Amino acid sequence: MQQKYLTRNDARAALADMKSFHDECKDLYTRHGFNLLDNLGRRNIILSQAQEKYFADALSKKFENVRNDGRTGEPDIIIGELKKELECKLTSRHKGGAISFQSDYHTLLQKESLDYLYVIADENFGAFAVLHFEGLSVDDFRPLSTGSRGKVAMFKHKGMKKCNILCGDVVSINEKNLEKLHKKLLNGQLPASKRQKIQKSIQYWQKTPTKYSYILEPLNEN
Repeated sequence: MQQKYLTRNDARAALADMKSFHDECKDLYTRHGFNLLDNLGRRNIILSQAQEKYFADALSKKFENVRNDGRTGEPDIIIGELKKELECKLTSRHKGGAISFQSDYHTLLQKESLDYLYVIADENFGAFAVLHFEGLSVDDFRPLSTGSRGKVAMFKHKGMKKCNILCGDVVSINEKNLEKLHKKLLNGQLPASKRQKIQKSIQYWQKTPTKYSYILEPLNEN
């Protein structure tokens, strides 16, 4: 993996600026009789430009010729000194609790390899996970499907191998379940039928692609 150019301190500085902007937007909406939090997808679209700007600001303190464009078809952040492009994505949990990391399929095809900065925000925009992926390619995402409007979702079991966790935490559900199952097998009085069932479950979690849970970190914690 290439040398990491984004740090935890960079992420927390950018998140603090994003939160200030979010709270101002929330107050503005309230004064006009709206609730910014009614639609988190729409809220995240509004905050996406702030993500690009404030992460670019953090990077510009360390590198020369950092700029964020924001225009359609242009990279979200360009780091001239490193000759790198960084795509920024802001997302939240779906109602069912799932988190999807999406990208534009045609951009992936054109660039062949891209760095991504995914920020996961909670409903109140007070807790986050910040995941920096380096060198993602089209093979790290699901195939393009009909009706997807050019968007594809990441294969997390592939993409997480290229991830640097800046804020929050990521837990392997497979490892967590395997640990629990192996502890159950330590029971010498376990009936043979239950032991066999547990061993089948162990085989399942050993073979299935790794699933993850994402733990968000409150911004007011160090």
